[in-house]
Amino acid sequence: MQQRWRSLVALTLARVAMGFQFQSVAALAPLLAPDLGHDKTQLGWLIGLYLLPGAAVALPGGLLGKRFGDTRAVLAGLVLMAAGAFGLAFAQSFAQANAARLVSGIGGVVLNVLVTKMVADCFDGKERLLAMSIMINAWPIGVGLALVVAAPLGAAAGWPWGFVSSALFAAIGFVLIVALHRAPAAQHDAGETVDGTAMTGREWRLLVVASLPWLLYNAAFQITLSFLPSFFVDSGIGIAAAGGLVALSVAMFVVGVQAGGILLRRARHPDRICHVAVVAWCATLGLLAAGNAPLPWLVVGGVLGGLPAAAFVSLPAELLRPQSRNVGMGVFYTLYYLGCALLPTLAGLLYDRSGGAAALALAAALALLCVPVLWAFRRALASAAGAPQRDPLGI
Repeated sequence: MQQRWRSLVALTLARVAMGFQFQSVAALAPLLAPDLGHDKTQLGWLIGLYLLPGAAVALPGGLLGKRFGDTRAVLAGLVLMAAGAFGLAFAQSFAQANAARLVSGIGGVVLNVLVTKMVADCFDGKERLLAMSIMINAWPIGVGLALVVAAPLGAAAGWPWGFVSSALFAAIGFVLIVALHRAPAAQHDAGETVDGTAMTGREWRLLVVASLPWLLYNAAFQITLSFLPSFFVDSGIGIAAAGGLVALSVAMFVVGVQAGGILLRRARHPDRICHVAVVAWCATLGLLAAGNAPLPWLVVGGVLGGLPAAAFVSLPAELLRPQSRNVGMGVFYTLYYLGCALLPTLAGLLYDRSGGAAALALAAALALLCVPVLWAFRRALASAAGAPQRDPLGI
């Protein structure tokens, strides 16, 4: 196996650990709430807190990778992830749980921003497209593993052991990166200075709009995964069965993301496919919220919901120049983390006041907003270019 593929294996599995760790709170929520006295609003906050540091850490995290080396920064992030997970396992109060979740979240942000860059460094051309689609799928795979590993383990041995398993996943990621990853020779650039003023005014304006579809899409995805287990348990489904149902949905998302990367790249009008897929996914969320039999709608919604992922994450590439991409991606992830950290708290508040159907309705509304925002981005991009423009996929 060539070195770049070994690196992809290590970096992807490390990012799987991040998805596992994010979902662990939601997967264990029905067990965690009675012991620590958390209501759904507090659980929503605790879920979102994992992503909140990204609002402050995403941009400097990317620059720290330049200063100290990407690999060293990612390894430090994995250490923080493991430490925070162990802290959460031994938390005795909501305040202690918050502190532990914040530590692991900081580590996860550093890992997420830099792994994306490191995969791009290892590949180019069509190979980069394949590598990036595999890397994107690491998150839902990790989420699915949390549902089928952390939840049953917590039910059998107590919820602290679910968080211990999260720490072990981070430790495995650490070992794999040390053993398998070698940065390309041209990327040994620790200590290099970075021009933080590289982005133009046009890039700043377009990037804000380009960031919204990915933010809204992921917020909807995370709200759905965070509260579906509790929604199913409240409906009379056992915790292990509920975790299995949501894990099935995640597996279908993995299929949809990979299929979308192929389909959208070949389509003449990829944005139209994204619009239809998002609307159809929102319809399945509405059917789930109405109490319909979950199995068929989880399968259909998962596949359709995964289709637009490659298009949304690639929007910044359509407007950023190579010399502004480092700062631009930091801004992109800063906005993403800010929205995805706060919106689950709002969903938890709605759950407490109006029930699980209200939280799912919020997820559907956020996803549906991707349609007009993507249309607005195309109009803004065409206007900035001074000519009408097709709906290309920046991939």
